[in-house]
Amino acid sequence: MSRAALDAGAAEAELDAGAPSRALTRRQEHRPERVVGLVFLVGYLVAAFWLSAHDLVFPDAMSRVANAYYVLFSRDPHLAAIGFVWNPLPSLAVIPLLLLSPLWPALASDALAGCLVSALCGALAVMFMHRLLGQLGAGRVMRVVLTALFALHPLVLLASATGASEAMLLTVCLYVAAHLVDWLTDNDPWQLVQVGVGVGVAYLVRYEALAVGAAVGVLVLVVTWARSRGRARALGMAVLDMVLAVGPIVAAFCLWALASKIIVGSWLETFTSQYGNSAQVGTFQESIDGIVGTGRYARPGYLVEQLARTAPLAVPLTLVALVVALRRRDTRFLSPVFVLGSVLVFQNLTFLRGMSFGWLRFQITAVPLAVLAVGCLAGAVSRSGASRGLRRAGVVTLAGATALTLPLAWWTETNPRFGREEALAVEVARGGQYPMEQQAAEDITAMGLPEGSVITDVAYSFPIVLAAEDPRVYAITTDQDFRELLADPRGNGVDYALLTSPDTAPADAIEEQYPGMWADGAGVATMVRQWRDGRGLTWRLYRFTS
Repeated sequence: MSRAALDAGAAEAELDAGAPSRALTRRQEHRPERVVGLVFLVGYLVAAFWLSAHDLVFPDAMSRVANAYYVLFSRDPHLAAIGFVWNPLPSLAVIPLLLLSPLWPALASDALAGCLVSALCGALAVMFMHRLLGQLGAGRVMRVVLTALFALHPLVLLASATGASEAMLLTVCLYVAAHLVDWLTDNDPWQLVQVGVGVGVAYLVRYEALAVGAAVGVLVLVVTWARSRGRARALGMAVLDMVLAVGPIVAAFCLWALASKIIVGSWLETFTSQYGNSAQVGTFQESIDGIVGTGRYARPGYLVEQLARTAPLAVPLTLVALVVALRRRDTRFLSPVFVLGSVLVFQNLTFLRGMSFGWLRFQITAVPLAVLAVGCLAGAVSRSGASRGLRRAGVVTLAGATALTLPLAWWTETNPRFGREEALAVEVARGGQYPMEQQAAEDITAMGLPEGSVITDVAYSFPIVLAAEDPRVYAITTDQDFRELLADPRGNGVDYALLTSPDTAPADAIEEQYPGMWADGAGVATMVRQWRDGRGLTWRLYRFTS
């Protein structure tokens, strides 16, 4: 055998021997993030069960569980019952858990299925945060400290424990940011493929992903063009990389819009539906203005206050970290700035244009942005030429400043001017709304009604249907024959209508079909039961008479 062949064989054997070693090293590198993720998974689950036990349930999270529930357990179960107003993934993710709801009813009635999914997403977000901090140069101890501060922030903790879709969006965004850092570092096309898949998945979670797609597309285009400058077809290579990064979200957008058009007749239900975001914001605009104000600078001032109270370090330290990174010709920090910053800008611009409620949770991406800016600066300080004592003091100062923002953020959650959703959840729990609605479901069950006897608009009555022993008793808005039943209830075997006040349910389909139904039966029905909670929220059951 030739010397060359022997050398080649030895090299191949060395590579084979090194492969298990590299795999072991990778496992060892990821072990701390898995431990941290597991710890906070347990913590988020404990928080979720505690909140559920105290009836602190967020309606937005429960409604997404309800959308999945209709796919399985309504009188007309079909996949399109998940609806097209909101993006589908948060609801699709809970379907496997809801299969167990006959054995564990609280998965549906208390929306625990959504809480379990969001807790898992929160734990994954914690893991990706730990990884990103390492990628940006933060030391081992600093990574753990900053990851814990991120995980304990009220916006992150509550999103992870309540079933909010923000936890899933945050996870996907951090996944995208981590792989984008790898691509910026190594120019590996496989990392760009994973970025593209992540951005596409993000669109199936929330509409804010459109901003992520646009921002990532611009960043990839510019970076690839800069790397390829002077070569033939530099622009073509840049466009190709951009297609890898944004192709999946373009496909997701088009396919979701096409499915919506085919099934419900509208390309974008969130803008055209009476239940969509645009309609809801328009209906409650007066109450939003009553809290935020109506002057020229009222909304910008409100947003500045939100950010200053929840993540005061986000904007200033992000700018400082950007300057430091770019002076070092280090592009890694551009990843979280473009991914997380785009979501933050999108949310705040929609609120400024009157297209959003401006909930406090919409500032959630400012939290990881601030933490990653601190991690980036801590890494730069640690690698600086200053003395060891000064470096340590700088890192401790950064960590301490981040920790000091937590009490302010938690206090802001208790302020009704900013934590509007949170304050409402507390009021609802104190007023006993969910126990009252569960009692309504039990009373209707006790009537022994056949399938399809009670017609109701589940855009508002979803807590009652989720608590029902047999949801098939209800004819609901996702049923394909709902409009037919509503037009002639008696002729189609519908005996009752369940509805609440138009002040609470401004787009209720039954009230729209029969104006005055809530007040006096509209001449077609008589009231047989009503249920009221401590806040005055009332449900009425009417029996059709004609």
